[in-house]
Amino acid sequence: MEELYKSLLSGADTLTEQLKGHLFGMTELEGPVLILVDEQHQWCANHPSRTSFLSESPEILQAICGQIDDGNDPCVYDVDGGCLVGTQLATEKTPCGYFLIFLPGYRNQMVQANMDLFELLLGQTQLICHLIEKNNQLHHLQLTGLSRNSAVLRS
Repeated sequence: MEELYKSLLSGADTLTEQLKGHLFGMTELEGPVLILVDEQHQWCANHPSRTSFLSESPEILQAICGQIDDGNDPCVYDVDGGCLVGTQLATEKTPCGYFLIFLPGYRNQMVQANMDLFELLLGQTQLICHLIEKNNQLHHLQLTGLSRNSAVLRS
């Protein structure tokens, strides 16, 4: 039973889905586009219609993720129509991929001038990942404890 709970409440896919659920409703349609990228470079965005550049040019995703992997974290990357800011997402136990923000109309210089603000925002996203993972661990412990004390499961 413990393995079942563990599989339901842990892992990068679960954490990414939970993060997506918490973050994707937070922006307006005209605002920044939030993009989650898994370790296989599959991505999802809160406004997919505004991220056609990723489908049309998959090398953009490879380039920004590669720069982040090379230690350029956070990374700023110019694209046609705006700028991407990205960071790697990971918790103590789970590598979660990457978190990118597409800023339509921004240029690299504008992002660099406000980098403290973007680092704070990316750090908060990292913190949300940690809190979700801790919450999942707590739920796992509670379910494990309940199942150990369950008269139905002992019979």
